[in-house]
Amino acid sequence: AASSAAEASLAAWAEEWGKLRRAHPEEWSVHKLHEAAVALAIPAFRRHLAGWRPLSEPERSAPLLRRWESALCGGGAGGVAAGAAEQAFCALLYAVVLPPVRSALANEWRAADATSATALLSAWRSLLPAALFGEVLAGQVLPRLVGEVGAWSPSLGADSAPLHASLRPWERLLPPPGLKPLFPAIRQKLLVAIGAWDAADDGDDGGGGGGGGGDAA
Repeated sequence: AASSAAEASLAAWAEEWGKLRRAHPEEWSVHKLHEAAVALAIPAFRRHLAGWRPLSEPERSAPLLRRWESALCGGGAGGVAAGAAEQAFCALLYAVVLPPVRSALANEWRAADATSATALLSAWRSLLPAALFGEVLAGQVLPRLVGEVGAWSPSLGADSAPLHASLRPWERLLPPPGLKPLFPAIRQKLLVAIGAWDAADDGDDGGGGGGGGGDAA
């Protein structure tokens, strides 16, 4: 209930800031009220998101922050350069969204399970500026995928975890070159495994000879 009340309050606050920007665009620009709005919003958002579990609730507060984006940047920036308004909103995201997202990916996410992490980043992709989204991928996702490939051991056994289940869901989220940097390591592991399988097959074929006795004349 407290969380719902806080969200409603933040939504109403965004609406009031948006009205102020539209009603007094010159004053908004001169006094840089977009910066004041964000400075006041950050502590309130931090309290509101204090218990957020991003992997379990990937879309929590995303609609609310879209309202803040509209309040600060939507429908023309009210005399403020578009870059300044976007930078203010970016600062809000950087302060209140990225820390819990990064923490969840670093400490709670199992790289073998792509579902929860891709759902989280898909929910925020349209809100996060490309630079921030790229930071998360480069800092929290790609190193874990590299580690997943490093720990992978190709096997013909039924209990071998398929690597593609961990990697393929990321294709739609990773910017170019996507998964291609992982391919050389995957290829090398497959070549080594194929060589081992061939050697094992050769050993099996050569181990059954010598049992055919000739007919005594």
